[in-house]
Amino acid sequence: MYPIIQNIFLLQTGGTIGSAIHDGCIDIDPEKGDALIQTYLKNASRLVDFEVSRPFTILSENLVPAHWSQIINALKTVDFDRYKGIIVTHGSDTLPYTAAALSYFFNTTPIPIVLVCSNHPLGHPESNALPNFSGAVDFILNTGLPGIFTVYENKDGKTQIHLGTRLLEADWINDNFLSFGGRPFAINDRHCLSHGNARLSPSMDALKNRPHHTGWAATPVFNQKVLALRAYPGMDYRYIDLGGTPPAAVLHALYHSATGNAQGPDGASLAGFIASHPKSDHYLISFKNAQGDLYATGHDLISQGGIPLENISFEAAVTKLYFAYNQKETDPADYMRAERFFEFV
Repeated sequence: MYPIIQNIFLLQTGGTIGSAIHDGCIDIDPEKGDALIQTYLKNASRLVDFEVSRPFTILSENLVPAHWSQIINALKTVDFDRYKGIIVTHGSDTLPYTAAALSYFFNTTPIPIVLVCSNHPLGHPESNALPNFSGAVDFILNTGLPGIFTVYENKDGKTQIHLGTRLLEADWINDNFLSFGGRPFAINDRHCLSHGNARLSPSMDALKNRPHHTGWAATPVFNQKVLALRAYPGMDYRYIDLGGTPPAAVLHALYHSATGNAQGPDGASLAGFIASHPKSDHYLISFKNAQGDLYATGHDLISQGGIPLENISFEAAVTKLYFAYNQKETDPADYMRAERFFEFV
């Protein structure tokens, strides 16, 4: 009997996993995409055939929402029935945002879509490029779990699987990734896949039993812009000029207890900023229960027109705003409150 060849669609976009180091400078290297595949196949214990697409090749810090459209368009041409899954190689800096974007658009995918990156270029002695890529292949072939995920090996050597809408930006010291809420969807210790936390994460059955289809909507064109601001002590909002064409929406990341500055001179506080910029919709995150007991400042922000969002990360919220304000089927505020792919913890 001949061994079965498993087909995986591979979309490469650059990033550190597609870069090389030359004279102390890390930059895109067109040959690294093929080198990653060949290095994997040389060490693989099963036969995998990769069909490769490269819609663009950039360092991910240069990524803008228009690149999401390019990735979406490239994946919309894929016959999902032909493949066990899809892998997207990406840079680490903006990985959580692209993972969220693909989660909102391909939330009914019948096969796994897995995004991977690396902490160092392939060939660096501390690079996790190959473990991450191998982990993505193993996750696809071993589970076949439909949905959007990221696979990443942290410094402790554990390979974590994160939901696409739960991934947070990596920390600055160890380059580790975490999931919103503190626990990943699952951990793969090379022997078995263990589910993360039943209280915070959807079950595997919940993923399998979701509606699955490939009748994709029109690709968003991200013409409507979004601004995101974080609260900090001394923030003076009078320095922020929204100009003649204000953004469609502003995301305000509050302090952890759903509070922000509501006192100070006109326009200097967050409450004053919201009141003085009514042409933009103002969304507020860090709320656990907007209908429960709130601090006085939280009430002030809502009374000035702030729209509270509950239990969603900064990365998932700002990405979702781009989708909400660049579609016409649903009121943007209703779009933001409706669950798309487990973004609410």
